[in-house]
Amino acid sequence: MMARKQRMNCTGWNRSRIAVVDRVCEVPGRVWKRLCTMVWLVVTPFAMTGCYDRQELEQQAFVSVLGVDKAPDGLIDCTFRIALPVNPTGGGGGKSAEPLAGKEPVTIRAHSINEAMVLASGSIERNVTFSHLSLILFGDDLAKQGILKYVQPLIRYREFRRTVPFAVAKTSAKDCIAQFAPMLDTSSARVNDNIAVMTNRSGIGPVCRLHEFATAIENPHQDVVAPLYDINKYVTKQAELSDQSAVSYQAGQVERTGGNPVDWMGAAVFRGDKVVDYLSGHDTILLRLLEGGMNKAKIDFTSGDKSDDIGLALHKEHAPRFSVTLSRPLQIRVHVPIDADVVNIASGKDYSGNAQRYELEQMLDQKFNTQIEALLHRLLVHDQVDVIPISRYIRGQFLTYQQFDAYPWMQKMKDAKITVETDLHIRRFGVQNQPLRTKA
Repeated sequence: MMARKQRMNCTGWNRSRIAVVDRVCEVPGRVWKRLCTMVWLVVTPFAMTGCYDRQELEQQAFVSVLGVDKAPDGLIDCTFRIALPVNPTGGGGGKSAEPLAGKEPVTIRAHSINEAMVLASGSIERNVTFSHLSLILFGDDLAKQGILKYVQPLIRYREFRRTVPFAVAKTSAKDCIAQFAPMLDTSSARVNDNIAVMTNRSGIGPVCRLHEFATAIENPHQDVVAPLYDINKYVTKQAELSDQSAVSYQAGQVERTGGNPVDWMGAAVFRGDKVVDYLSGHDTILLRLLEGGMNKAKIDFTSGDKSDDIGLALHKEHAPRFSVTLSRPLQIRVHVPIDADVVNIASGKDYSGNAQRYELEQMLDQKFNTQIEALLHRLLVHDQVDVIPISRYIRGQFLTYQQFDAYPWMQKMKDAKITVETDLHIRRFGVQNQPLRTKA
C-alpha cells in the first residue's frame, strides 16, 4: 500500500516538473516569434516601395503610337512614334511647338514586336517602353492576314494596358504615322485620346480597345469593328478635287484641301482576327445606332430631289430592341427608336405643321429602314460577322453555355430574314420652326 502511494506521489511530482519545464521553454519561443514579427513589419514597407528597379524619366523613351505592317518572309515592320517630353515650366515666347511633340518615327524590321523593342535599344539612347502607349495601328495587309499572333504577346506584357485602342490603316501604318500632322494638338498621346472622344460623339468611327478584341476572340458568335485611318489623296496632291456632285464618307477619299493629311472615318470589320470589310462613316453612324452606344450624332439625307437635303441631329433616347426567332429561316426583328432635331432643310419646305411633321417622319423612317436593313444584310449575310452582337439576344433560349456555343449561328445567318422598324420622333426644328420667306 505504501509503495503504491509513493508511486502516485512520484508520478504527480514528475507531471508538475514537466509542466514547469514546458512553461519555461515557451518563453524563448514567444520572444522569437515576436522578434520575427517586428522584423517583418520593419522590412516589408521598404520592400514594397519598388525603388530597387526604378527608372528615371530621362532614361525612358515613351512610345505613344505603335504601327505594325507586314514585311517579306514572315517579318513585320514596327514603327515607333516616340513622345518628346516638354518642360512645362519653360515659359512662353520661345520656339514654336513642333507639329507633333516628338522626333520622326522609327521603323524596325523584326520577327515580333518584342524583338523590335530589343533591336531599338541599339539605336535609341533610352529604354523603349509602352507604358504611355495611346494607339496601335495595323497595316491593311497585316490586318487581312490576321493580327492575333501579334496582339497575344502584348497582352502578356506587364507594361502593356489592355485598354489601349487599336485601329487599321487602309494603306500602311508606317505611312499614316509619318504623314500624321494634327492641326491643333502638339502631344501625340493627347491627340489620339481626343480623336477617340470626338469619333465616339459624332459616330463617324468606332472606338475599339484591345480588351474588347480579346473578349470577342474568346466568346462565341462575336466580332468587332475598329477605327479606319487612311491618307487623303487630295491633301497630299495625289488627286485634284473633282467636279462630281457625289460626297464620299470613305477615309482617304473625302474631298478637301489643307489640314491633317490623314483621315479617320469609317470602320474595319473583323471576322475573328482578320479584316473582311470596310464601312464608310455614314454606315458607321447607322451601326452605332444599332449598338445603342451613341449619344449624339449628325446625319444628312436627300429626299427625292438631290437639292432637297435634310440634316438631322440625332439624340439617344432608348436602346434598340432585337427579337430573334430560331426558326427556318432565322428571323431577326429590330426596333430602333430615334429622337432627332432638324438642323437643315435645304428646300425651304415648311414641315412645322402636324400633318407635314408626320409626313417628314414617315419619309425619314423609310430611309432609315432601307439603309439599316442593307447594312445588317451586308454584315450578317455577306460578311458573316456579328459585330453588334445580336447573338447575345439568343443566349436565354439555351439551357447551357455549351449549347449556345455549339449553335451554328453564322451558318443560320446565310438565309436570315431581317426586318427593321425605326420610330423617328422629331423633337424640334431648331430655333426657328418655319423657313425663311423671300420677298414677293
